[in-house]
Amino acid sequence: MNATPPAPTILIADDNKTNLNVLFEYLSGQGYRVLVAEDGAGAIEQAQYGKPDLILLDVMMPGLDGFETCQRLKATPATSNIPVIFMTAISDTSYILRGFSVGAVDYVVKPLQREEVNARVRNHISIRRLQRELEAEIAVRQKAEEELREINAGKDVFFSILAHDLKNPMSGLLSLSEEMVATIPKDAGQELRETAHDVRDVARQVGELLLDLLSWAQMQLGKVDPEPARVSIIQEVKFAATLIGVAARAKNITIVNDVIDPVEIHCDSRMNDTVLRNLLSNAVKFTPAGGTIRISAQKGDGELIITVTDSGHGIPPERIVSLFHLGRNKPTFGTKGEKGTGLGLPLCREMVEKNGGRIWVESTPGKGSSFHFTVPLAT
Repeated sequence: MNATPPAPTILIADDNKTNLNVLFEYLSGQGYRVLVAEDGAGAIEQAQYGKPDLILLDVMMPGLDGFETCQRLKATPATSNIPVIFMTAISDTSYILRGFSVGAVDYVVKPLQREEVNARVRNHISIRRLQRELEAEIAVRQKAEEELREINAGKDVFFSILAHDLKNPMSGLLSLSEEMVATIPKDAGQELRETAHDVRDVARQVGELLLDLLSWAQMQLGKVDPEPARVSIIQEVKFAATLIGVAARAKNITIVNDVIDPVEIHCDSRMNDTVLRNLLSNAVKFTPAGGTIRISAQKGDGELIITVTDSGHGIPPERIVSLFHLGRNKPTFGTKGEKGTGLGLPLCREMVEKNGGRIWVESTPGKGSSFHFTVPLAT
């Protein structure tokens, strides 16, 4: 059950006891909690102690007048946000403007009309309540942002450790596993050969997962900003095809590079290389031994459409809609049991979009798939 909120508190400061009594009786009858003070010093003390929601402040008082009292209230952090309505018998515009200049939010002219006072009080109480709700929401958000910054700082340290302490050893392990397969004696037994190949394949899978994980994490933490430059598409494709060539040859898959037109594109080369590497790696995974992977490029309207086509088993239509979305793209196994990470294609989509392009797939089950992505042409 929700507790009934406390009645708003109003502080009335006036040296005229008749006015004090009339306002006290009237506002108390309207359901407000009312505090009173007979001079400016008392008003300041009551405001600091009672934390009222609104102050009705007479301008002409002995000692500290209303202007000076309001200035001191606004200069004190504990009372600076409390709205002040001046009560004055002087309706001169310059006099009223002076009240606004020292921090008042409104004024009422004496002799006071109860209905007018009630209307102005009610409006400013509502505004003050909304202001406090906003302040509370801002405080909650600031706390959440601070906690998020601490979490992200922890993530930065975690992924820095991953990159520093795992990436280099993983690269060394992958190189050793490739060398082991390449140099294994011809007279070695079948079991030893299979074990060597299994070690290499597992090293590749773990290395690929690590690279995708680090790239994805950096993207999510906002640590990767595109650095576009003029790039030769021929060099980009040749480099990516060379990197994936070892895995393709191991499955007796032919990579055909049809990109021969010396076109320059405008993109972040690192991101573009990651996209090409992932698409070619996926094509190798899901293409059976003896198959073909073809890389091509075609000029569009201010963009280059790059396509990676494989002769694999294709993708069911119900899976295509979720391929590029993290959490919806479930990892699947390649033609030789290679396990995907589930990060590659969502990572590709993010990097393609950061490079100002788009990515999509066309696939026919039983005939293969074509992954297309665009990159802006250099001007």
